[in-house]
Amino acid sequence: MKLKSSNKFSPFFLIAVAVMAIMLLSLKSYIGKEPKYPITPEFEQKTVLDLIQVTVKEKDFRKLKKKRDKALAIGVLETSDTDYVPAMISYNGVDFPADVRLKGDWTDHLIGDKWSFRVKLKNDKTIMGMRKFSIHHPQTRGYLNEWLYHKANKDEGLIGLRYGFLEGAIHIADNKNYINKEVGIYAIEETFDKRTIESNGRKESIILKFSEDYWWAEVKKAKMVGNVSGIKYDRFINRNIRNTAKDRITAFSIDGILADTTFSNYFKLGKNLLEDVRSGKETLDKAFDIKKLAMNNALLNLFGAVHGGYIINVRFYYNPITSKLEPIAFDGNSGLRLKKYDHFLFTDMKKDTMYLKELVYALEKVSKPEYLDKLLKKYEEEITHFKPILRKEFIEQVFKPFNVRYNQKIIKEECLRLKKELGIKEEELDSELALGRSKVNLFPENKSSWLSKELSISKQSTALKGSTVFKLKRIKEDTPSYAYIKDIFPYIGMDHEFSIMVRKSKTDNNSFGMRIQGIYPNRVDAIFNIAKGKVLGVKNSGDFNNIVADIKPVDDDWFRCSITTKLDTSPVTLIFGPTESSKPIGTWEGATKLRSEVFIASPSLMIE
Repeated sequence: MKLKSSNKFSPFFLIAVAVMAIMLLSLKSYIGKEPKYPITPEFEQKTVLDLIQVTVKEKDFRKLKKKRDKALAIGVLETSDTDYVPAMISYNGVDFPADVRLKGDWTDHLIGDKWSFRVKLKNDKTIMGMRKFSIHHPQTRGYLNEWLYHKANKDEGLIGLRYGFLEGAIHIADNKNYINKEVGIYAIEETFDKRTIESNGRKESIILKFSEDYWWAEVKKAKMVGNVSGIKYDRFINRNIRNTAKDRITAFSIDGILADTTFSNYFKLGKNLLEDVRSGKETLDKAFDIKKLAMNNALLNLFGAVHGGYIINVRFYYNPITSKLEPIAFDGNSGLRLKKYDHFLFTDMKKDTMYLKELVYALEKVSKPEYLDKLLKKYEEEITHFKPILRKEFIEQVFKPFNVRYNQKIIKEECLRLKKELGIKEEELDSELALGRSKVNLFPENKSSWLSKELSISKQSTALKGSTVFKLKRIKEDTPSYAYIKDIFPYIGMDHEFSIMVRKSKTDNNSFGMRIQGIYPNRVDAIFNIAKGKVLGVKNSGDFNNIVADIKPVDDDWFRCSITTKLDTSPVTLIFGPTESSKPIGTWEGATKLRSEVFIASPSLMIE
């Protein structure tokens, strides 16, 4: 016999009750759970600087203090990823959950209440464009000197860090009570991740560095001996190990890099380049963008930022477009007066002649008094703003342009020595292209520097204000036709304008094409109507940025046609010639219906 169920409720009802019970338990658990990040208390500013507040819970502060006390006891700070604690970072009143840890190798980062912190914001948020950054005592880098050092690097198209000054406060939260520490002015410094690369106009890649294990093991050993003997530890330390030890090559965010096929390949390529120059297997020009390396070294000496040249402080970006390494300005401790010129640590004075010649160009540029005058003038307003604020808190000289001018003398002496040793004549230094500071004529009075394909190039009897005029005419209609100049070496990461004076001919079609060609597929094309003075179109087929095509009337039917772009590759080839307005922009040099022709004035082809 089938019995009737005694259950008064349906299975669906029981399931609903169970779900509600689970939700109530979860809610109770959530309500009773202490928030991970503390609330930022109100704080009254003392300066006009931007305000950064670091708020941590009392238990997390104890962890930081324990780490700090250990560092003070042994003389150095040893850090790891396990040192991070939750914190609320407030920037100008806006809160950002973050993880923070103590930062800095030596204990000058931990004196008093102004501790240095490494900060990693959560949820992909940013402050001043940075997700990862450090805040530290301005003295540990050289006050305003380091700030201007980074500005100078960026002005030269090199990779520099975002750097500035903030008012700081630290809050220790214990339930609803706070211990507030007014710590005065911090320097804020960008640390290394993809945003560092992006902010410097580079393609995302990897940043290499050397492990510091050998150096800090040597420091610890020397300190142990010093503590036992009662003699200061630096009497026992082998300082040469900074530049002679075979430190392993690694990269920032190495775990993520090795897990990604593309970035893992970048790491292998960059690491091999760096190892080859360290071992002496290859010269610097094979591994580095030597124009950038030379200017980086020149500026490092100009600002007395030689601390950034130690092997434990150097940082290199691998450029996947050029397959070369680029230096990154970092930890210069700027403002020092040089005792002697400090060369890049892997320089072979006999083999690296290509690099040393580029170094001479860079030294010649930065050693001129007007170079520093122009830099100080450009940033005069910001220096005038920061200097009195810093001087109000710090008794040291917060800005030392007099040391920079002294360093120019040391640089000039080294430049003269290298010129003599390398046999460089003064006329070679007149190459404005090598110095990258002015207009450069790429188009001589004859056509010896440019090549052509299916293009007739003939010198004309007429002239334009003393300049020779050439007629460019297509030889055939059914084949590509153009002239070109190879191996132009502009500075990567800087805006350059390529321009040429063009006049229409008597043919029915009066269009002119220009192309800046880098490493495939990077190129920029433009077509100009030189009868009506119009840009017919511009096309970017690669990673060039800030592209502008322009045409301006000059004189007697002559027009100045130009393309301006931020170049991400070097060298480049300039391609130009007559075309038709109906041609697609990216293939203007291809077959045409007519044997188009134009006139070009020499020396009007310029890069600036």
